[in-house]
Amino acid sequence: MKSRILLLALLVLLTGCGLPFNRPAIGPNGTIALFLDEEGAYNLLPTGATLALVEDGALTRLEAVTTAGDAGALAWSPDGKELVYLETESGYWGDPFSWTLWVTEVEPSGEPAMLLYSEEAIIDPAFTPEGDITYLHVDEEATGHLMRYSRETDEHTQLLEGILSYRPARSGSTLTIIRGTDEGALRTAHVATYDPSTGRIEEIASFFLGGEMEETLLLFPACFLWDIDCTGRWLALALFDQVLITPEVEVDGPSLYLIDVEQEMAERLTTRGVAPTFSPDGTLLAYIGSVEEDTNAAFLFDLETWNTRRVPESEGAATLFWIDQETLGLAFESEDETYRLVAYFLGTRELRPLLE
Repeated sequence: MKSRILLLALLVLLTGCGLPFNRPAIGPNGTIALFLDEEGAYNLLPTGATLALVEDGALTRLEAVTTAGDAGALAWSPDGKELVYLETESGYWGDPFSWTLWVTEVEPSGEPAMLLYSEEAIIDPAFTPEGDITYLHVDEEATGHLMRYSRETDEHTQLLEGILSYRPARSGSTLTIIRGTDEGALRTAHVATYDPSTGRIEEIASFFLGGEMEETLLLFPACFLWDIDCTGRWLALALFDQVLITPEVEVDGPSLYLIDVEQEMAERLTTRGVAPTFSPDGTLLAYIGSVEEDTNAAFLFDLETWNTRRVPESEGAATLFWIDQETLGLAFESEDETYRLVAYFLGTRELRPLLE
């Protein structure tokens, strides 16, 4: 896919859609979950797909979990026994008009159970340590509601209102949220930790919030735009509209910033960068950046040495994800509009197919 930055053209074209991107999800034991089409091909936006598991190189299709619409937004339960996901129905132009939240057991005999049907966008479902499910619900007024579904009572409860984006905890129950406020003539985004058990909110960073950035935060999964490391010290953000930052850089995509929460310092890593994701131990930051004007590639930033290196043969990468501390997953778009998945091994610097 020729674009100046990972999925940037896609983000612009699909603004307002809230599509459930089929990003591979890594379970607690290393099993990879993703949806594959009828021919076994991987796509970021599959229609009529079947849930599949990749474990130790072996592929297992869970035929009972087959969707009619677009499917994705997979997330594992803490014990690795269940998956939650979204399915959407789309109109002629590919824009969703309904969202269904499903949960299924991760076994061949498991049958998916519907948790919610909505005609308003649902984004980023995730399990809590207790086995409940959180998600972002965006209403017709473009207001984000952080919700929690109780498995015990079968009830959906609002936790917070006015949320633009959130990320579940890597461990424990504390979430990281982004919410917007009006401060005079400016609109500001506040990044904060949030403990649902106590209601405590603690701000860790803030930034100027332009209209394009606010829409993007609301309508796309957090993994495309920001991440926080396992220690809570480092925050990576891909931001549009940073006109109040000096020196000003004129680019048609988001710049990638690294924020040291403890030292309250920020640094621009690149003028074109998206999909930041920290390694499991928090020592590396992977992201998609621009090599040339029309070419993307994957990069690794070392938080210990402060050096950046390009992943070999990663030109054209569309998205990425950590499989484990030593292995990075990459997706490349093929000419037939499907994608090939590969694993990059940091130790040997080799690329190998994930799906044969």
